[in-house]
Amino acid sequence: MLNKLRLIAEQRNLKTLVISAPDNLEYFTGVPSTGDAVGLLTYDRSGDVVSIYVPLLEYQRYRDALPDTVAVYAVSKSLRPSDVPVVPLDWVDVVKQYTVDSVGVDLSHPGPLQKTIVDGIGGRGVDVSNDVWRLRVIKDNREVNAVMNAVKVTIKGIKAVEFSIREDVTETQLVGVFERTVRDHGASRLAFDPIVAFKPNNAYPHAVPGSRRIAPRDLVLIDVGVKINGRCSDLTRMILKKRPLPEERRSIEAVVEAVETAIDTIGPGVKASDVYEASARVLEKYGLREKFIHGLGHGIGVVVHEPPYLRHGSNTVLEPGMILTIEPGVYIPGRYGVRVEEDVLVTKKGRRVLSYRLDEVLESL
Repeated sequence: MLNKLRLIAEQRNLKTLVISAPDNLEYFTGVPSTGDAVGLLTYDRSGDVVSIYVPLLEYQRYRDALPDTVAVYAVSKSLRPSDVPVVPLDWVDVVKQYTVDSVGVDLSHPGPLQKTIVDGIGGRGVDVSNDVWRLRVIKDNREVNAVMNAVKVTIKGIKAVEFSIREDVTETQLVGVFERTVRDHGASRLAFDPIVAFKPNNAYPHAVPGSRRIAPRDLVLIDVGVKINGRCSDLTRMILKKRPLPEERRSIEAVVEAVETAIDTIGPGVKASDVYEASARVLEKYGLREKFIHGLGHGIGVVVHEPPYLRHGSNTVLEPGMILTIEPGVYIPGRYGVRVEEDVLVTKKGRRVLSYRLDEVLESL
């Protein structure tokens, strides 16, 4: 943590850093953020000191998780336990302590304290959002291993769903199968609400599972991920319930080819938009490009959607250490949808598919 904060401060010649976005607090501290958690992480370059301000009810969790070299303070005006270092101020006044010249602030995305920081620090602040993202998009070995473990557990959950498909099973029942399985295998959290969708619900890219029962000849789209050791996975597979209709099979073949073509394009120095276009050209060959209605993929890490984004017009250049999703899809409104998603690590020489151990299309015939 200290090295990364020090690097930003030195590169931007800043005296102080102020970080408040919950997922950035989690990134720098390793302490899981919860809900609409409020917190403030500061770095004082002159003393090389990291301090964290949290609500009183969160104090002990942070104190127990962090080394003694990190100062943890509880912000509370009304309650002052004798064994806790309490700062008896409003959050506005805590922020005002850092209204100095040469202060770096993270304004990358809204957090509970962002408006307070903007109002309190005002024009004195230097936006270091891009500097923070620059660190987050390149994963170190610990992060790569965490994502790999998350992928392994996610695969176990998908296989459990595959083996649980039976007559009259519902989407939500299969969601329950996935969640129970991954919890049993060590997932501390889900990366996002699981999607298990039958026809025609899977024609919505962000389908919401419901009480719909599986049909005799169905396509099951499962889009799921977990969070282990602070890092996420994100995989999508198609599970066939008996043989698909010819048009559906052709769409599946097109999407699988689009995934594989995109992955073959990935490597250091390649533009994100080039990966997107390689996939889109495959779907165009099948006459399905207009049914591909979202970006090709995104980065994964502390949260499941983060830079870089693989989409039309993106000038982002891929670098070793980036972990990407590749997830082309085809959606036929009112009838069916097909999507397959892999997690891919950009390496010095090309790419490594972290989710290769699971077939792209599964069958429950």
